Amino acid sequence: MSEATESEKTLEYYLDSQKLAWDRVPETQQKEPDYRVEHNGEPCLFEVKEFSDPATKPIGGFSVCPAIQEKFTQARKQFKKYRNCCCAVVLWNSKSIYRTLLLDTVASAAFGKYVTVDAGSATDLRADPPRFQYSGPAELSENENTTISAIVILGPYNLNHLWLEMWHILKRKQRYGEEITPWVKFDVLQQLSLERAPSFSYEGTIRVIVIENPFARIPFPSDLFVGPFDQRWRKESEWFSLSFIGSELAKLKETGVPFIYL
Repeated sequence: MSEATESEKTLEYYLDSQKLAWDRVPETQQKEPDYRVEHNGEPCLFEVKEFSDPATKPIGGFSVCPAIQEKFTQARKQFKKYRNCCCAVVLWNSKSIYRTLLLDTVASAAFGKYVTVDAGSATDLRADPPRFQYSGPAELSENENTTISAIVILGPYNLNHLWLEMWHILKRKQRYGEEITPWVKFDVLQQLSLERAPSFSYEGTIRVIVIENPFARIPFPSDLFVGPFDQRWRKESEWFSLSFIGSELAKLKETGVPFIYL
């Protein structure tokens, strides 16, 4: 068995924190997924994909979706003989500034090139979770990659109180009719940074964001990966919407923390 990578060690830490029994899938001559978790008597298989910098650094605008889509293609080979099991691709990035695992970007790489956001507001200062709709060419569809039950975004969670204070200031400015441009955001953040040092809550917390595949042959269990800082997104009535947030995130939301910081 090869030595665990950073992403694999992080997933193991998360699984242990949720008191989930897991084991490594033994290596064979064929490609195998990385982990098996027994859930309600059924196996759930996980293939962990870690990102690094591209061989050639992009210049100008570029899309991160192809790199994510390539991970789906690779994972399909690992899941080939597990078509009747729950299978999930786990994505992790801690090193590359050229690879982002934002929710809408990952979902776009999976479910469609074109993204429509319905948040009831045209501004980033919304407090309620947005909904996303995807169209165009898709990697996961009724006919493609139906063995993948879910995409799991693995990553750290912390609450940046400097950013939270910036949001409250911008919200007040918006309430008084001021247009919130990127320059306004930058000026507010710069002023706050001069006045105080950044502070964080929940540093060292690892959480997951689960994006269910609505076309999956085997659905991802609804009661798996429901930790206090986890999120789950599901397609309902053509929209990908938030279907679950963990108990600690729910408490933060009740205190007025906007969803963009959950």
